[in-house]
Amino acid sequence: MTCEEIDMNQRIEIYKAASSRAADRLAQSQRPDGSLPSSREVIESSYKGIWALQCAGKTTEAARLATYVRSHLAADGDVPSPRQEPYFLDIHYLYANGYLAIGTHLLGQFDLSERFMSFIATMQNPAHGGFRSVGPRASDGHCDTVSTSISGLAALFHGKQDVALAAADFIADLWNCQPGRTSVFYTSATAEGELLTTYDAHHLNVQKPGQDWWFLGAPAVFLTALYEKTGDTRHLALAHDLMTYMVQSCNPDALLHPSCGKVGLSAAMLFRLTGECHYAELAVQIADLIVHNQDPQGVWTRDKWFHGTDWDSTTDLIWYDLDMSLEYVLWLDLIARELASAGA
Repeated sequence: MTCEEIDMNQRIEIYKAASSRAADRLAQSQRPDGSLPSSREVIESSYKGIWALQCAGKTTEAARLATYVRSHLAADGDVPSPRQEPYFLDIHYLYANGYLAIGTHLLGQFDLSERFMSFIATMQNPAHGGFRSVGPRASDGHCDTVSTSISGLAALFHGKQDVALAAADFIADLWNCQPGRTSVFYTSATAEGELLTTYDAHHLNVQKPGQDWWFLGAPAVFLTALYEKTGDTRHLALAHDLMTYMVQSCNPDALLHPSCGKVGLSAAMLFRLTGECHYAELAVQIADLIVHNQDPQGVWTRDKWFHGTDWDSTTDLIWYDLDMSLEYVLWLDLIARELASAGA
């Protein structure tokens, strides 16, 4: 499909409708305490919800969810428990915190968003700008691309440009010191800034499917946003390099896996900012894939994506499926906005 063959106005409406249908379904399932219908609580079921519901116009539901999250907030601004999923403990600890800092800021609950952002800022390594992959009480201070990208993005929303610029420097350094990107991408560095190559969870075998592609997609979104803020073409160039890497050098699964939404959002943003048609084609390709895999009930699940199995709506979503559904509420809405703003 070429850019000239895309009926962009029609697709924008399709993406908006899919996002709204999912937001309606999730809002209807919100519990009396403000939590969402997940088999796990707090971080795993809530961290994307405030931003996603607010973006979809469900401000009352977003505020109720913020009240629920507020009741679990630690004195230092962290949400420490239960964090049952290991990725939120020692792989990319701040991923959840960053979404919460952005969502509560956009909701206008600035006391809450400031507490989130203040905690996040304490987790930045002053030597190289990366953000910690593990919590504040862990002795290991390694940093990763996901914690750093979501923290840098949150810093942009909060007007902390110096924090974001240091985060971008870390990602650029990590990209430039990769020993062999054609086969492996290392996602993390030690507290001293050395590439971390000894821990399986901290690298992607990029020629194989099923990798944690968000370690590449999240930096692309952050760097694109930072370029828009600063106009510094270094950030645009690195976002372009990351996108090209995923499209041309990684397994095709990078654009087919449920984690591909961040690539779609970055592509839509880059199309608006550069006018380059291949970015519009990529954004549409991914957004169409997301819509195609939406369950008839309006949500997204791994069973539906990989096996075509519809969700049993008499049961709560497992946390991963709720997480994915909230992310696609957000990304489809933002992709539609970006394409519409581009005047396509």
